[in-house]
Amino acid sequence: MNAALPFQLPLLIFSLLLAAAAWLGLQLLAGRCPRGSLGRALLQRSRLSVSATLLLAGVGWWLFDLLDRLGWNLPREGQDVRDLMVTLGVAWTLLRCKRLLIGEGELHSGWLSQRNPSDRAFLLDLIDKLISAVVILLASLEVLRLLGVSPMLLLTASGIGAAAVGFGSKALVENLLSGVMLYVYRPFNVGDQIELPDRRLAGTVRRIGMYYSELLTPERERLFVPNAIFATFAVANASRRDHRRLLLELPLRPEDLPRVAAICADLAQQLQQNPAVAVDLPQRIHLGAVDSRGVQLRLEAFAASGEIEAFHQLRQQLLLASLETVQRHGADLLLRPAPDAVDPP
Repeated sequence: MNAALPFQLPLLIFSLLLAAAAWLGLQLLAGRCPRGSLGRALLQRSRLSVSATLLLAGVGWWLFDLLDRLGWNLPREGQDVRDLMVTLGVAWTLLRCKRLLIGEGELHSGWLSQRNPSDRAFLLDLIDKLISAVVILLASLEVLRLLGVSPMLLLTASGIGAAAVGFGSKALVENLLSGVMLYVYRPFNVGDQIELPDRRLAGTVRRIGMYYSELLTPERERLFVPNAIFATFAVANASRRDHRRLLLELPLRPEDLPRVAAICADLAQQLQQNPAVAVDLPQRIHLGAVDSRGVQLRLEAFAASGEIEAFHQLRQQLLLASLETVQRHGADLLLRPAPDAVDPP
């Protein structure tokens, strides 16, 4: 062992020096690029992966040659290990730099900038996953080639793997296929507010993965939902509503019944004059109930915008205007909860 070490030691030292030189060289090149430029960012991002690849490739080559000289009968040569490390390093570098390249393409792409934020986020996420899949696939094929795996063996293994998946991994296949369907049919995008009534789930979509998707609930809790759930149960996408239904309950006193007609007329006029209320959808102001406890007025309309913030602003505006109208006619609201009032998601 002692005789073999000095002969192979320069290779190890050369690997260390080459990795250090790569780090310093990339750092110097990045310093010559303008601050904030894409070239500077790519060079800085690739320092770690390039230097680590050169170091690991040299160390692996040195170690395999050393073990071979010590009498180990290894199935691979040191050059094969070096090429394997270089292949993995190139794939690692591309995956580390893809975000920067996608971001640069987004800034200089006219067809992306013309799309709405939801479609733009979906397309960027799809491009991200496609680049990752292509890089991983090509790297895997090259690694298998370096390991000496024949195409026939790959086909045989894929057949056995497909059978194993069919028998033992039904849930995995369902979630993966459902993830693909989410990208094909796009029932929702990142940033949409969705609800699954059958599962009592609701939240904002934070991420759409191949196996599961991430939701952020109104309580700011993160939910990781398997994609097969979205293919099995109905999904309501609140972010794609053109309008939102508005329902206000106005409980009046029993003695205010003679004033109901005048109050309804004024409220109807206010709805027609409000630009935030949809004029092409039904507007109703009517009695909901009359009993010994009082008179129940129901105001129904639709917000002209599907945005949730615009809806809440309109609801507050109409509620304050209705209270003012009721008091102007000498009536008053009863302080009891409205049984049928429901806020939309």
